[in-house]
Amino acid sequence: MTSSELSVRAPKVAEAARLLIEARASRQPIQAPPPELAPADEAEAWAIHEAVVASLGPVVAWKTGAPTPEAEPGMGLITADTVRPSPAAVAADAFLLGAVEAEIAVTLGRDLGPRAEPYSPEEVLDAVRTWHAAIEVLDTAFADWAATPAVWRIADRQSHGLLVLGAGAAERPSVPLARLPVVLTIDGETAFAHEGGNTGGDPVRLLTHLANARRGSGRPLMAGDVVTTGSTTPFLRAAPGQRVRAIFEGLPEAELTISPA
Repeated sequence: MTSSELSVRAPKVAEAARLLIEARASRQPIQAPPPELAPADEAEAWAIHEAVVASLGPVVAWKTGAPTPEAEPGMGLITADTVRPSPAAVAADAFLLGAVEAEIAVTLGRDLGPRAEPYSPEEVLDAVRTWHAAIEVLDTAFADWAATPAVWRIADRQSHGLLVLGAGAAERPSVPLARLPVVLTIDGETAFAHEGGNTGGDPVRLLTHLANARRGSGRPLMAGDVVTTGSTTPFLRAAPGQRVRAIFEGLPEAELTISPA
């Protein structure tokens, strides 16, 4: 959006952001969002997303992903208060949704700052300091997450709730990331086990797209940022008392316990 469009839409953006923040904080889901606050397009949804995040703290991580290997990836901002080292524990009533996904994440060792020329995949990989198994917990401000329109999900922090990072490995896994074996366990029992599984295809494509999408912005990717590259496992809601582990070949595992409320 242009600066003049942002100015015109600012009251709507602020009110929509307030609605989302209050729903998550109170654990009172939105049954039917007011039609007048619905994002008119992805640009307005992103403006709401940024307004929500600005109220929550500094951005230290990003999420990216895509529904197919050919689709343009999306992105989301992640604040410091929702990033935890593994093993982590969280109360079941901390989330309205509480779905868990196994993901491959990275921590950057140098900036991928502003420049005119796009970054190549090799340059992006060279900027990675450590590789991580991760668990993302999805959350929502809405009573019916599955029926929530895509623009509202973008506005609602791309459904981000929590990111649990396994210890970092300096070496990239030897198996191509698009085929990296993954196992997600619940209380020691295998829930999913397969090779690859990321709907967006190769995580390198997703990382590179994000770096280039942000390189001309006021907040590009920076050294120390974490980027998680999308789910490699199907949608699964974790129950109170369960212990979830994400295991990728060649990486230290990530673990999350859902404590009873």
